Amino acid sequence: MRVLPLAAGLHRASVTGSFVLLDFPSDNGDAPPSVIYSESRTGAIYLDKPPEIEAYSQVWAALDKAALDQAGSVGLISQRLKELNERES
Repeated sequence: MRVLPLAAGLHRASVTGSFVLLDFPSDNGDAPPSVIYSESRTGAIYLDKPPEIEAYSQVWAALDKAALDQAGSVGLISQRLKELNERES
């Protein structure tokens, strides 16, 4: 798990909504194309056109770059839990 801290500011993923980038493994090197799965309140869609895949891949890459690494994410979560526990005391 990795955290995108609030200090990173507004990110274009906030308007993209949640999505899953599905990549499929292949035993012979001929993997099927990637697919984007996205849910909304009223339904879900699967996107498989190359420009759609590229657009979501760019959002994912930007999130990956902006998010804290695993150790930093654990540190931030631990810090916030400590702060919450101190408030309750």
